[in-house]
Amino acid sequence: MPILTVFYIKLFINLGLTLGIFWVISRSDLFSKWQQEKEKSIFAIAFIILRLIPWIAIFLIANEEPRGDIPFFFYKAEAAKAGGFVYRDFWSYHAPLYAYIITIPIWIWHNARAIVLFMVVMESAILWLTYQTYKFKTSRALQLAIIYLLLPAGFMYILVDGQEEVWFWGAALLIWRYTIKHKDNYEVGIGLLFALTLLTIKVTFIFLLPAILVVVKKPVKMLIVMAAVGIPAVGFLYWQIGDLFLMPIRHTEQLMTPNLFSTSRPFVELFIHINEKKSTMINWIGLLFTVFIPTYMAFKARHRHISEILPGIFIAVFVCMMIFQASAMGAYLIAYLMAVLFDIIDIKKTWHVAVILVLNWLTVVQPFVWVYIGQPSYISFSMFGNVSNLFEYALQILNVLCYVWVLRQTYQNVVNPEKLATA
Repeated sequence: MPILTVFYIKLFINLGLTLGIFWVISRSDLFSKWQQEKEKSIFAIAFIILRLIPWIAIFLIANEEPRGDIPFFFYKAEAAKAGGFVYRDFWSYHAPLYAYIITIPIWIWHNARAIVLFMVVMESAILWLTYQTYKFKTSRALQLAIIYLLLPAGFMYILVDGQEEVWFWGAALLIWRYTIKHKDNYEVGIGLLFALTLLTIKVTFIFLLPAILVVVKKPVKMLIVMAAVGIPAVGFLYWQIGDLFLMPIRHTEQLMTPNLFSTSRPFVELFIHINEKKSTMINWIGLLFTVFIPTYMAFKARHRHISEILPGIFIAVFVCMMIFQASAMGAYLIAYLMAVLFDIIDIKKTWHVAVILVLNWLTVVQPFVWVYIGQPSYISFSMFGNVSNLFEYALQILNVLCYVWVLRQTYQNVVNPEKLATA
C-alpha cells in the first residue's frame, strides 16, 4: 500500500478515535458506575475493540507488513533466538536483555507481526496496572484508561508501529508502586528495579536517576544496590565484547525533530553553523537541561514523600528530553503519555483536553510530513519560501509549545500542588 494512502487512512482513523474520546468524556457518570461494578469486563471489551481487532484487521486480514522499528526488532530477535550475543553478533540500540525479551513472541510464532502483538499486550498490561494504581485516587480512572486506548499516538505508534517506549512508564510504575507499599526502607527495592530496567529497556532511563536520588531518604544505599547489580553486568559484557556494549549511546548522535534545537536552528545558524555529523556537543547541552530541570523540581519538592511526586518527576524527565535533546523525536511521547493522562490532565477542563488531543495529532502528522518533504534541516530562513517547509516548521513549533505546557503543568503538580488544589 502506498505510504500516502497509509497516511490518509491514519488521518481517518485519528478522526474516529477523537470522536470516540469526546463520547467517553461525555459519559463520566456511566464510566464511574462501570468502575465500581464491571471494570474487568469494560477494560477487556475496550482492549478487544481498540487493540486486538485492529491488529487482526491490519496484519492478518489486510496482510500489511509491520512498519517503524519492527523490522529491526525482528532482525535482532531472530539473531538472539539463534544464540547470538548482543552487540557482537547483531546490532542493538537497546539494553542488553531487550533483544532476548522480544524473542518471546517469535518462539510462539516466527513472524514480525508477533512482536507487534507482544508490544500491544505489554502496553495493555501496563495500562491495567496504571488503572489499578489510580482507581483508588479517582473515580475517573476507568474512563481515563479507555481514553488512553483511543488516543491517536498510542494507537498508531504501538498498535501499528510496535514501539516499546511505553515500557519506560511501566518500569517507573513498578518503582512508584513499590514506594507506595513501602513508605520506609524502600531504597533496596527501587535500586534493584532501577538497575534491572537499565539492563532491560534503554540506557535513557538513567536520566531519571539524579532526581530520584534527591528525594530518596538513603541515596547511597540505593546506589550501592544498583552497583551490586550493574557492575557485574557491565564487567561481564566488557569481558565478552569489550566496549561494544556502548553501542546504544552512539545512537543519540543523530539529529531529529521536533525539539527546541530543531525549531531554533534557523536562529542559531545566524551565528554559528552546526555540522550535523559532529553534533555531540548539542546533545550534551540538551542532556544538561534534561537532567537539571527534573532534579531542581525534585529538590524543590524534597519535603514530600517520593511516592507523591515520582510520576511527575518521571514525566518531567521525558518531556525535558523531548524539548532539549536534539536527537529526540515525537514518537517518544508514548513513553510518558499514559502518565500525563492519568496524572496531569483534567478532562473536565476544555483546555487540557484540547492540548492532549493536539499533541496526539501532531505526534502522528508531523513526523510523516517531515519525512515526506525530505527531512529538511532549517538552516536558513530562506527555506521558508517553500510552503511545505513553513507548514512543517509550524507543526514543530506547536509540538514544542505543547511539551512546554506539559512541563509547566507537571512542575505545578510536583512543586506547587496547593495552588492547583485552590485553582
